[in-house]
Amino acid sequence: MTVILKASGPADLLAMAPPMVGFLPRNSVVLVAFRGKRTCGAMRFDLPASADRVIHKRVATTIVGMFCKLPAVDAALVIVYTDEEFGGGDAVPQAAFAEVIGRRLQLSGFELRESICQAADGWASYVDRDVPIGGHPLAQIAESTVARAIEGQRGLFPPPATMVDRVPRAEKPQRSRMSKRLAAFESLSVALRDPRVDVPEIFDALEDVPGFSEDALAWDADALDAEGALLVFALQAPPVRDLVMLQWAFGLELGDRLWEQDLQADSPDEPQVASEADSAAAELLMGIGPRPDPHRIEGAIALLLELTSRTEDAKRPPLLCMLAWLNWALGHGTQAGLHLDEALAIAPDYSMAQLLEAMTRTGILPEWAFAATLDPPVE
Repeated sequence: MTVILKASGPADLLAMAPPMVGFLPRNSVVLVAFRGKRTCGAMRFDLPASADRVIHKRVATTIVGMFCKLPAVDAALVIVYTDEEFGGGDAVPQAAFAEVIGRRLQLSGFELRESICQAADGWASYVDRDVPIGGHPLAQIAESTVARAIEGQRGLFPPPATMVDRVPRAEKPQRSRMSKRLAAFESLSVALRDPRVDVPEIFDALEDVPGFSEDALAWDADALDAEGALLVFALQAPPVRDLVMLQWAFGLELGDRLWEQDLQADSPDEPQVASEADSAAAELLMGIGPRPDPHRIEGAIALLLELTSRTEDAKRPPLLCMLAWLNWALGHGTQAGLHLDEALAIAPDYSMAQLLEAMTRTGILPEWAFAATLDPPVE
């Protein structure tokens, strides 16, 4: 759905940006992209930690290089969010970096519509020659025309995301049940190494991992309590982890195909199948391919957050990596990084976390992030 909001000044633009990126940024620079008069997306990056102009130029070059990949974009709005303050003066914080990134955008052929700073105690335009002492009051943003329009059409906008440094723990009874069931499944799996031992019925659901994981997206509270531990147990295996993660992003058809290829790859008669399956999965994991379904991903994130909250640290890394990748696939790189920080704090050598950290820390975005969007939200 296209949502049309008229932005008539900097305060309106500052009210517009957080709904576009999904949260109120901190110590960040946000580039809002325009096609003609309408916005078509926004990209958020961390502010450089250094005040060195050489570092500023390098960071700005990287950021604008990514911005250049957006199709048919002809203009940009720069918003710098910083915890710094005006402090009773009229010097706008982070002005040096804003000047560098604005110049880089213009040299790359983009019109610079506006460049604004939202500091801890006020806001101002970097191009305003008459900045008031202490900046403009932050209250002007909340009282702006766009802010009132957004509040009046709240149902048309996704709820603001809450940044999670560490997935909170569930109530002790839920964690205890999860731990006991995981321990029981692990004991059973060890016993199953003896070919004389029959597979218990509790593992029947894992004969069809795509079907089981697809059903999980629709679990109610009772089903999650009854089946969640079995899913967490299955996700400890890297092939299952990756298959389920991609299926939740792209659909059951992909899950079925990857699962079938994985089963065939176990046969020594078809060694080529493994490489084909691995290649297809690897490209999607690197963000190369069609745009995933954001509604499926949001449902998967909600499910994983609940499962992770019930799981003790030792079993969390696979779930946290899935959370990180799914957030990255939606363009939520900051939240992805927080999940990876938690995974690496628990298991520094966990290879999936190391791989994903290398991707996110270098600013790589999925290919589909640069595909044209159909519904520009603001003009």
